Amino acid sequence: MFLNERTGETLVATFAFLLVFGTLTGLRVWDLEPASSVQQAILEGAVFFVTVVVVFQAFQGEDLVGNWILAFGPSFAFTLNLFIPVVAEPAAFMYPLAAAVIVSGVITLVGYPIGRGFSVVWGEQDV
Repeated sequence: MFLNERTGETLVATFAFLLVFGTLTGLRVWDLEPASSVQQAILEGAVFFVTVVVVFQAFQGEDLVGNWILAFGPSFAFTLNLFIPVVAEPAAFMYPLAAAVIVSGVITLVGYPIGRGFSVVWGEQDV
């Protein structure tokens, strides 16, 4: 069954969502928001980390959809935290959802071919 195959990826994506969203919300609530340059560095580091995870998972034999699910959690948490305080209307959840789909798709489309390339170079076979 499709859900049983994706349970691990879904749990990791959910944990990543809770971790990222909780951290960002905590920083906002406690007025601990760092300077813009620090926020940019944190964002770039997070994107790099998620991309590395996708590359590693692709190298281990995960498929494109599984990697997209893994990348979706932190992408959705970040975009939800970014959009909700700014957009106060019923569509407030549609914008972050669409942005998260796009961002996680881009991360996956960058990371997955790199990971598969490593598999080919190092002689790994698809199982």
